[in-house]
Amino acid sequence: MNRNGRNAGIFFALLFVMVAGFGYLLAVQFEPTVNKAYVVPAQNVELVDIMQGLEAENANSVQRILGLRQQLADLETKNAATSSEVRDLTQQVQDLRAKAGLTDVTGAGIVVTLNDSSRKPTLSDDPNYFVIHDGYLRDMVNLMRRYGATAISINDQRILANSPIICAGPIILVNSARMSPPYVITALGDPTMLADSISSDVFFKVLQTYSDQFGIVCSLEKKASATVPASLNTSEFRYAKGVK
Repeated sequence: MNRNGRNAGIFFALLFVMVAGFGYLLAVQFEPTVNKAYVVPAQNVELVDIMQGLEAENANSVQRILGLRQQLADLETKNAATSSEVRDLTQQVQDLRAKAGLTDVTGAGIVVTLNDSSRKPTLSDDPNYFVIHDGYLRDMVNLMRRYGATAISINDQRILANSPIICAGPIILVNSARMSPPYVITALGDPTMLADSISSDVFFKVLQTYSDQFGIVCSLEKKASATVPASLNTSEFRYAKGVK
C-alpha cells in the first residue's frame, strides 16, 4: 500500500514537471509576438526611400517630356504656316500621334469604376474576393477593346497595346506607375454600344455578383465627353528594326 502510494506520488510529480515545462515553452514561443513591437528592418526603410526618390525623379521627367512636346507642337504650328505642303505633313504627323496614343483625346465614351470592398472578411471568407485584382483590370481593358473602344486609360495612365498591368504585392502597376483603388477605367467610343455590350458580358456579370456578395464596387456610366490622356511612353525599339 505504501509502495503504491509512493509510485502515485512520483507519477504526479513527474506529470507536474512535464506540464510546467510545456507551459514554459509555450510562454517562450509566444512572448516575442505578444510583448515585442514589430521593428521594420533598416533595409526595408532604405528601399522605401530609394523608391520614393525614383518616383520623384520620374515625376520630374514626366513634366520635362510634357514641356518638350509642347515646344515641338508650337514649332510645328509655326512651320505649318509657311506652306500648304508643310501644313498637310504637320496634320498627318498629328493624326499619327493621336492614333499612337501620344496626344490627349476627348470624346464620348464610358467610365467603369472598380474598387475594393469596404467590408471586413470573416474567418470563413476568402479575402481574395474582397479586393480588385490586376486580372480584373486586364479583362476589362480587353472587353473595351473588343467592343470598339478607340482610347483607354486607367487612373490617367494611357493603355497601349504593350502597356503592362501587373500585380506587385499589395499594389497594381500600370505602365510601371503604382495604382491604388478606386480604379477608374475610361474608354472612348460609342457609349451605347460599349455600355450595352460590356454590361451584358459574362465577366461583368460575375463582377456584379461579387459586388452583391462581397461588397466590391463595380459601376458603369456613359459619358457625353471624357478625356484620355496621352501616353508618356517614349521607349525606343531595342531589337525590332524598320524594313527598308
